[in-house]
Amino acid sequence: MTNQKPPNQWQVRKFADVGTSEEFVRQFLELHEILKGSTIFDPERERVNDALGEIHIEGLLPAFLELRKIRESVGKDLPDLDRLQLYEDLARKLWKAYKDLMQRAAKLMGFEIGFLFQKETQFDAGLKRFRKENRSVPDGFEKFVRDTRAGWQNELASFRNEFLEHRQGDRSAYKDFYKPENAETLFDTVWRTIVEILVMLFTLRLPKHFVLVDQGSNDPSRPWPNRFRFHLTGLKLP
Repeated sequence: MTNQKPPNQWQVRKFADVGTSEEFVRQFLELHEILKGSTIFDPERERVNDALGEIHIEGLLPAFLELRKIRESVGKDLPDLDRLQLYEDLARKLWKAYKDLMQRAAKLMGFEIGFLFQKETQFDAGLKRFRKENRSVPDGFEKFVRDTRAGWQNELASFRNEFLEHRQGDRSAYKDFYKPENAETLFDTVWRTIVEILVMLFTLRLPKHFVLVDQGSNDPSRPWPNRFRFHLTGLKLP
């Protein structure tokens, strides 16, 4: 450590050429701002902040770079193995962001959400326990996570855990994962689900009488630059 240069002498290097023109980048940066308004204080706040950064930098950014390669591969005569690898690496990296890194961030925030990834019996029991321990969870939470499991999560888990990791089954059973349009949809769905779950958890760690107002993620005419804003209950929204 004594031989390392001080920060003002570090060499500046470009980490990635993905910026705030991508909506997933903007919304993940916004999560750090929401954290600042929560009742999560240092040293926990610093650890949560780092965990949010890991989802972004170690999970979603690598997945997005795979998605870029998939876009560039369309219409090109790539060897079959090279083409298949792009889609499989995308699935692996998205699952890491969603299952591993999001769960770690949630735990640092004070919430155990491992039940979301368990079999149906344990999932049902865990969901009931989560509601009992967090009475102010939004009313639609149960439906949201059930729809998520049925809509794409269970299938992605099977693709990653059973086929990619243990080579159980046949690739033909997962042919939809190898289509460019489905890769786009999967990336978009996974990062948005992560944001929705983390924002829901943040609502449970806000100061009394404060809520988060969702102003929409795709409306350029909204009067506020971010998707979410803090609101003191009892005050009229502009």
